Amino acid sequence: MTLQRINRVQSALYIGLFAASASTFAQANLVNNGSFESGSFASWTEVGNSAFNGVQCPGAGAVPQGICGAYFGPIGSLGGIQQAIATVPGGQYTISFSFLGDGSAPGQFIVDFGGVTLLSRSDAAAATVGFQAFEFIATANSSSSLLSFNFRNDLGFMELDNVAVTAVPEPGTYALMLAGVGALLYARRRIRRH
Repeated sequence: MTLQRINRVQSALYIGLFAASASTFAQANLVNNGSFESGSFASWTEVGNSAFNGVQCPGAGAVPQGICGAYFGPIGSLGGIQQAIATVPGGQYTISFSFLGDGSAPGQFIVDFGGVTLLSRSDAAAATVGFQAFEFIATANSSSSLLSFNFRNDLGFMELDNVAVTAVPEPGTYALMLAGVGALLYARRRIRRH
């Protein structure tokens, strides 16, 4: 085997390893319009008191992701948005989002996934450094899990952006990837001997 051919085989092995690891670790966001870049609540359903809810596009740097973000200011009762997410029963999912409260009272912020409350805050304090990133892991109970955000803010507005739901890879996925890496390294070692 020529040195040039060995180098081509090694390059192919590295490309295969990179593609395998990238596909294993890169998980698709299951939420549609999670950063509200449509400039609206497209793909979301508004629920409850939605009189002072909306989407604004102040530009890059003003929101954590993209140029748009959602704001919520229901007075006197809860109002918000929800979206049905296709899930696998028993599968684990990472739910993440960025939130900015203003500390107004009375105020409430509640996040549910599949009927389970992930976060419930009263009079959510204003963040001193801007948006706060939140991340939770939850198990789906059915083939469709409702992701909902509910707000009440009588004296101001709360903001939401960068909403994502991604599947958590099963441990078997990591084991399979490690087996593939081992096989590639073995093949590389064998090629070097020849």
